[in-house]
Amino acid sequence: MEVRKAFSACWESCCSALKKSERSGGDTKRDGKDGTVIENRFAGDQSAPVPVAHRTVPVPVPAPRGELYIALYAYAARTADDLSFSAGDTLEALDKSPGDWWVAKALTGVSASKTGYIPANYVALLESIDAEPWYFPDTKRLDAEKMLLAEGNQQGAFLVRNCESQRGELSLSVLDNGKVKHYKLKKNEYGQYFVSKSKFFPTLKELVEYYSRQADGLCVRLGQPCKKMEVPQTYGLSYNTVDQWEIDRRTIKLLKKLGAGQFGEVFEGLWNDTTSVAVKTLKPGTMDPQDFLREAQIMKKLRHPKLIQLYAVCTLEEPIYIITELMKNGSLLEYLQKNDNVYEAKEGTKFPVKWTAPEAIHNNKFTIKSDVWSFGILLYEILTFGQMPYPTMTNFQVVQQLPLGYRMPCPPNCSSVLYGLMTDCWKEDEQDRPTFETLQWKLEDYFEQDVSSYDDAARY
Repeated sequence: MEVRKAFSACWESCCSALKKSERSGGDTKRDGKDGTVIENRFAGDQSAPVPVAHRTVPVPVPAPRGELYIALYAYAARTADDLSFSAGDTLEALDKSPGDWWVAKALTGVSASKTGYIPANYVALLESIDAEPWYFPDTKRLDAEKMLLAEGNQQGAFLVRNCESQRGELSLSVLDNGKVKHYKLKKNEYGQYFVSKSKFFPTLKELVEYYSRQADGLCVRLGQPCKKMEVPQTYGLSYNTVDQWEIDRRTIKLLKKLGAGQFGEVFEGLWNDTTSVAVKTLKPGTMDPQDFLREAQIMKKLRHPKLIQLYAVCTLEEPIYIITELMKNGSLLEYLQKNDNVYEAKEGTKFPVKWTAPEAIHNNKFTIKSDVWSFGILLYEILTFGQMPYPTMTNFQVVQQLPLGYRMPCPPNCSSVLYGLMTDCWKEDEQDRPTFETLQWKLEDYFEQDVSSYDDAARY
């Protein structure tokens, strides 16, 4: 069971990213914190043009007068144009046209009467369900249990979330004597919500208020909403870097070295004296700047809570800086306690041989199917809590044995279902390996097998 829980936590952190494997001005400078964005000179190289995102002045889209929002999280200004606010403050949206960063006026709180940029994902429309402190829409069942069992939540702590097994349905998760109970929130033909058919409510808010006064069929009376464990990442470092990617390296301070690898070093850093970031420095000559900038332009568009966000780059001089979101829990590499093991092919390309598909090792053929092979190795690492793949074999032995049909045996305490998924990933013919989409639904089905039961209010 412990293995299932540990693996589930790691799986939830990366499963959403699998879908992506199957399938964008000028800046206002003020005194103080300006977060300078500068032009990249490589954009002028006509021999190998690099796409550059220029922030055009958007056509203003004024918010309807009186459209008010409540802050779900606290935010400290990162530039002179930002607006600081605390959770619970009321703000008026003045201009939503920037997209991920809005121009708003604070009506209450630390910045009352001031105007500035705010991250749009930190606020919710006043009086909407999204503004309710107990509404956690995209929280998985296992995550809900983890959050409710976390320190700081008391008896009766609860949250309302989307139901995983039935789209469009809602679930109520409640903490009761150290265990989490789950109830389905249903609707009748009139659109009223209910837990049991003895009581109906026009809105979710009224349902929550009622069961906050008495249990009336629930395992316990609803108490305080579950405490939020994480503050979401903003999209980009600030309003003027969302669509830009080249920033002045003088705005970056390197604070502490976090690690080093084949291609460079990683530091904890500070952007604009306000924002913690991770900074990867590439060794000179490691990568052609023009090739890297093309990749960076694509990476900049990838956005998902489970993906580390690329914020910006510094490429006008070496070493190249890659500025990303700082992983608060460290790297998955360290988390699983694994060491990098690199094999140098005769062409001079370096890659981790124990994670690499045979066709990539022997023919330098890297495809989505070779990524599937590597994902199978990742499953093995997770199930063994970071054990080195092929623990008794050298790189050379792995290269020799894989074409002969050798595959790692089933790890201890690993179910036959999960081991079957691993071996599917390690099929010799790459076309016989599953797609990432197939892997996702199979893993989701596996984890939903023992979480389909809901508590019955009629029991209490």
